[in-house]
Amino acid sequence: PAVPARGLGRLRHRETQGDAGLARLTPAELRIVEMIADGMTNRAIGDRIGLAEKTVKNYVSSILAKMHMSRRAEAAAYLADHRARQRSELE
Repeated sequence: PAVPARGLGRLRHRETQGDAGLARLTPAELRIVEMIADGMTNRAIGDRIGLAEKTVKNYVSSILAKMHMSRRAEAAAYLADHRARQRSELE
């Protein structure tokens, strides 16, 4: 399990490198914002990763504060834009 976790950590570091908004997030917060960007509700996120819906809500609040945003839709749009910029850089 440690090897995939290290690989995932390197991948996430590369994905957030040079992006101040995403670089402030912990690995758990980054995982949650990715699920938000995929359109998942707090309940669905909690079910997927084994957390209470209230805990996910607390994570979302922390994510929004760190990214200086007020709505989860902003964070989802930000991540979608970031992903699109990464894809265009790879082409």
